[in-house]
Amino acid sequence: MNSDNNPLISSRIRKARVATFMGFMMIGAMMYIWSTGVSVFRQQLGLAGAPGDGDFGLIALSIGVGSAAGSLFVGKLLDLYGARPVISLCAIIYPLSIIPLGYISGFWFALVFGAVLGLFRGALDTALNAHGVQVERFYRRSIMSAFHASYSFGGFLLGMICSWLTGLFTESVAVPFSVLGGVMFITGCLLSRWLLGKDDVPLKQPETQHPLAAHAAHAPNTKTVLLMIAFGTLLLGSMMGENAIGDWGQEYVHRVLGASTSFGGMAVSVFIGAVTFGRLFGDELAGRFGNARVIGGSGALCVAGTLLTLLGASAGTGIVGFALFGLGLSCIAPLMVSSAGRKDPENAGRNIGIVNGIGFSGMLMGPAAITVIVGHFGLESLMYFPLILLGLLAVFGPMLVRTGTPNARPLAQTRPGSVVKTG
Repeated sequence: MNSDNNPLISSRIRKARVATFMGFMMIGAMMYIWSTGVSVFRQQLGLAGAPGDGDFGLIALSIGVGSAAGSLFVGKLLDLYGARPVISLCAIIYPLSIIPLGYISGFWFALVFGAVLGLFRGALDTALNAHGVQVERFYRRSIMSAFHASYSFGGFLLGMICSWLTGLFTESVAVPFSVLGGVMFITGCLLSRWLLGKDDVPLKQPETQHPLAAHAAHAPNTKTVLLMIAFGTLLLGSMMGENAIGDWGQEYVHRVLGASTSFGGMAVSVFIGAVTFGRLFGDELAGRFGNARVIGGSGALCVAGTLLTLLGASAGTGIVGFALFGLGLSCIAPLMVSSAGRKDPENAGRNIGIVNGIGFSGMLMGPAAITVIVGHFGLESLMYFPLILLGLLAVFGPMLVRTGTPNARPLAQTRPGSVVKTG
């Protein structure tokens, strides 16, 4: 539905949508500021090359542990207090948490600050997804993929800038992390002014409620939780694949494909740029072909990109393979999170927390698994890991989505006469 004809869309709702875009852009930017600074960060800590792979894997693991913990812990707070206070706090602390990583030189300090970085990343990601679902209910159509596109755009833009800065400062990430972390801090201060409160929702109209929503209201809690676990499992595979590129992609292109570290950083940025492009069309594709077909096609595209990177064995084919991989990953997370949040709006924070918690455990298990693989078989074996995971998602993902989520879009059923409830 065109928002111009939707009486629910006031100036405040439009500002909340803009704030959500800004928040997702911040998360993506912070993610790829880290990813494109990895090689210089390792140089700063004395972990360059194969001898440092094990210790770096543990630092990446600490970020995953923090992210999973933040996602699971924040869900109850979201349902009690709403997304606004949680986002307002995390959007300030999260950007600041990357700055100390630019100045430390000890492994244990890096481990601790990595966990703090991950904690606020997981909490902010879950809170922004809950807020995105809240805004989506006013628009009466799917807009979650567009929110996630801004995540990818932020990652692409700031990742390219960080790649350029790491080309200038090759011994330490103090300047890139401080400058870009400061910019994101300012962004966080600005966006918190436009967020919706807990009670800013369209009034319910039971007589027009979609059958899926009515079922959710009476469904046993166990069934809903099991469905969230299924969605989270789908998200897990995609996030582990994204983690492989985010933490190790630059090193892979540099050491295995023989490119410079700057080119490796740009390859990672091309990957996230492809994710951005795919998410611009994700809502339209889901509406036209259904979630199951989009999930299956996405997994197949990931497999194609991974095979091209492996078989091409050159920097040129590698960057194209990264692009195809990014296109394939683009729509998976938005579909999972939107389905989780819309299944039971009263417990959206809890449900998204479960899905994100399982998904972010990919960041927890991924670094450990990749470290073992790289340690035993060499960095050249890295891409076999996402190949297997996304191959399984392409085969089994569509079946789970068809089982758990119909292709209908329940938000479109809200009657135009609905009004906004504000606290």
